[in-house]
Amino acid sequence: MPPACSALISLLDRGARRQRHWWLAAEGEPGRIAALLAAPLRGSDAPPRRFEEILRVFAPLPPLPPAAAGPAGQRAGYRYLIQLRRSGACVSCWRRHGGGIGWQRRCGPMGLGPFLRHFRATPGGAGGRWSAPADTPGATV
Repeated sequence: MPPACSALISLLDRGARRQRHWWLAAEGEPGRIAALLAAPLRGSDAPPRRFEEILRVFAPLPPLPPAAAGPAGQRAGYRYLIQLRRSGACVSCWRRHGGGIGWQRRCGPMGLGPFLRHFRATPGGAGGRWSAPADTPGATV
């Protein structure tokens, strides 16, 4: 059974035939991912919509080449797929359960705004600061 909090994050832009993948060894729960994705809202009040904007969100994480994404997914407790569409980013999330259950969809596909609201990445504090639930370790962004 993989660590429940590790995550594989994949970004796909099929229109431009681009993809990127990142590995998050800890704190990969949806509230933490929502907090990371909410960070650009601090300065612009708009979620990241373009490929380059989402690349900046995940820049601190270790990148994975496409060939390594499959094997990394076998070790992950969570998987996220962010697809870029004309209407903006769309997020899907799966969680791996033990006992032979395997992967189960946790959410999505859903727009980035609904994902942030669903996992309680909410505005708070001065300057448009966004945060995830208090029970998400290190989730204030």
